[in-house]
This record gives sequence, structure tokens and C-alpha cells, in this order.
Amino acid sequence: MAGLATARPIRLDAGGLQAEGWGSDIPAGWAVQPGEPLRVGGYDEDRGIYDSDVFAGEGGERRTVHLGIDIFAPAGSDVFAPIHGRVHSFQDNDNLKDYGPTVILEHMPEPDMIFWTLYGHLSRDSLEDLYVGKEFAQGDRLAALGEPDVNGGWSPHLHFQLILDIGDRIGDFPGVFKRSERDHWQTICPDPRPFLGIA
Repeated sequence: MAGLATARPIRLDAGGLQAEGWGSDIPAGWAVQPGEPLRVGGYDEDRGIYDSDVFAGEGGERRTVHLGIDIFAPAGSDVFAPIHGRVHSFQDNDNLKDYGPTVILEHMPEPDMIFWTLYGHLSRDSLEDLYVGKEFAQGDRLAALGEPDVNGGWSPHLHFQLILDIGDRIGDFPGVFKRSERDHWQTICPDPRPFLGIA
């Protein structure tokens, strides 16, 4: 996405929501407007905003720790491949507060190195003309951000996540984990900010 160098931070944990003058959730209808700086943040935040059934956890502990970053920008903003990759999988995760249209790219910068990047909350037409194995060069347009009625009900933004072990998942990978499993999942999904050059 263009504009990361001038993006402003945003936190969506309880303290961050309070600092924005919001209640316990992002206000309905809030969105970054064209011409405004992007808003970026979210890795390793413990958030109370994950209140839909998508985040229910086994044993009564909800999934609340966010292990990607969120890049808030106007709906329709272009998303570009950060490095060369091929489509691993894609699908429309069409549930309340879920990813909505999602693309996962597989990257192999060296023969013995493989990892994946996940792009969530996209526009539905971002999934058109995709197929497993389709290649994207660094800087190629990959997708566009979706409106709330398509992206799980969220303010327009990109959920971006690094994944070092995708297991057998196809078209989806959790971006929010239980607090008690935080250390384990941080080794699988490291902080993506250095990867994208975000301080």
C-alpha cells in the first residue's frame, strides 16, 4: 500500500480506544478518508473488540491477542505484493467480524526458506481471476480493500500477517489467539512491521 511512510499509529486495545475518544469498539462508520494519512498498528495487542462467535475459544477463553497488523485506508485502496510470491489459497471468510475476502501468498526467496503472507478484509472482486499458483512480482497490484458490508463489518483496512508454519490451512488462518497461547503463536506469526519497513 502506498503511504506507509507517513502512516499514523493506532491502537485498538482498551487504552488505544480510550485515547481515540471511543468506547469499547471502533465507532460504526469510522473510516480513513481519501487524503488522510493511513493508520497502522495492532501487533500483539490484547483487544476486547473481538466479541463475535468467530473468536470463541475452547475452554471458555476467548481469542483476543492480535498477531497481524492493521492498515486502515479508504475502501478501494490498492494492495500491492511486498515481495514476489504465488497464490497459496484464497476464499471469502464471510462471517461477522471475520476476514471477508482473503488471499494467502506463498513466498520462497531461497530454496530452503518458505513463508506465507495473509491479506484480509479485501473487496470481493479481489478474488476474481485468482488461481492457486498465480504469481505476483514485488509491487504488483494484488487486491483492493473492501467496504464494511463485504469485509466482515469492519472499517476498511488490510489485515496483514506473516506466517512461518501454515499447516494444512487453506484460505484462512487465525489472526487472533488466546492470551494463554501468546508465546507459542508469536513464534509462528512474528511481528510483520520490520518486514514492511514500518517503525
